[in-house]
Amino acid sequence: MKLRRESGRPVDDDLVFFLMPYGKKSAPDGQDFDFDVVYQELAEVVTGLGMQHERADGNEGTAMGPLEAAWDGVDRAGIVVVDLSVPSTSVAMELGWAMCLHKRMVVIMYEGADVPTNIVGRLRPIQYSRELEKLRKLRTELRAGIEAARQSREPEMDLQERSTTSGAFEATARVEIVHPDRIFVRDVQDPLRSAEMRREDVSYWDMIPEDMSASKAYRQGAYVNGFFVIDQGRMTFSQRYRQANPWPRLVAAYQPRQICTARVTSVRSGAFVELYPEGGKSFIPPYQARAAGLAEGDEIQVRIIKVDPQQRRIDVDLAEAPKASPTEPPVGEYPMVGDHLPGKVFDTNVERGFVRVRLDGFSRLGLLHYSKMSPEFWDTIRSGVVTSGHEVQVKVSQVSPSRKRVAQWDIALEQVTEHPVPEQRADLTAIDGEESPEGTPVL
Repeated sequence: MKLRRESGRPVDDDLVFFLMPYGKKSAPDGQDFDFDVVYQELAEVVTGLGMQHERADGNEGTAMGPLEAAWDGVDRAGIVVVDLSVPSTSVAMELGWAMCLHKRMVVIMYEGADVPTNIVGRLRPIQYSRELEKLRKLRTELRAGIEAARQSREPEMDLQERSTTSGAFEATARVEIVHPDRIFVRDVQDPLRSAEMRREDVSYWDMIPEDMSASKAYRQGAYVNGFFVIDQGRMTFSQRYRQANPWPRLVAAYQPRQICTARVTSVRSGAFVELYPEGGKSFIPPYQARAAGLAEGDEIQVRIIKVDPQQRRIDVDLAEAPKASPTEPPVGEYPMVGDHLPGKVFDTNVERGFVRVRLDGFSRLGLLHYSKMSPEFWDTIRSGVVTSGHEVQVKVSQVSPSRKRVAQWDIALEQVTEHPVPEQRADLTAIDGEESPEGTPVL
């Protein structure tokens, strides 16, 4: 048998061709199931959409054999519905034809059926069973699938030789499911294509996250660039495809305590740098980046601490000592000791006994310890009356170099108690077993 395709043959956008089992067959649940009944149900859906339906065994009076009839139907149809419920060489072959011709497809399958391994990741089947409710759901989802396929205007394709040497499709994918050691992604341009990406598929140039589910780069909804790679019928997503492993070269190029040049590529909490001329990426810790005043584009000297090809990371620190921190806070960025200022509570920490206050006119937060506020005000904080946004009058008691943050200062506050605290809730008549003066504490 030879299958031929007429050049320039028009496609009937209103024809839905079904590739599916005929008659009674053993379903995946082990019981006989009449697939002709399913076809009749779905044919009604197609008719209701104002379209025509056809199956290979419906070409009455034709001299074509079953395979020729199936080929003819797939070739003419605007949309192909494929039922993968029962293992079938014919259906699998006809599905291959539809994929070669870039047909718009809707795939259905009986619950528990196996999807052919050579198209894993390409299909998202609509599942059904003999239960009446699930058959009704099948009708609804088939209608939606056909309507979505009709809106797609991807061009049909003549059969021609295609290069399969790459075995991969370059794509941007969206992260849908995240696990500690792997993620599942879906092609942004071809939603039928999805695959798994493991930690070992991360680019050679990026650090391997110990827990992918905790990494912002791979959070649900994030976008990643790479390749959908097909190997022995299995599809995966990889950023390593076509990448040469640079780590043997980097291990040989960089020795501990070696001084080399780096360029700052971005600054966030710390500074991300790229080493050259040999290449490689690293990270300057936040305290060093702030002390050195690093900015994007800076060229700096770094000292190699360790090259770890297993984790794909190069640890470095600054070769030169950071600039000496100024002895006084920058003018205008911090208030002066003794200043009386209004502020608003930023957050409260009852367990550790303080609130943080955002001072009017300043971006730095000040700390108001419970020992520097009135007992009544502290009681209202513990009772939950004072929350974020509550106004408070304070005095700056100290501005001192931060013990935790390089080149920053801590602002210590004390409460100015001429102003009343917020009114207590109606059901709060006593604090710690004692009556509040006149029902309202005074600051």
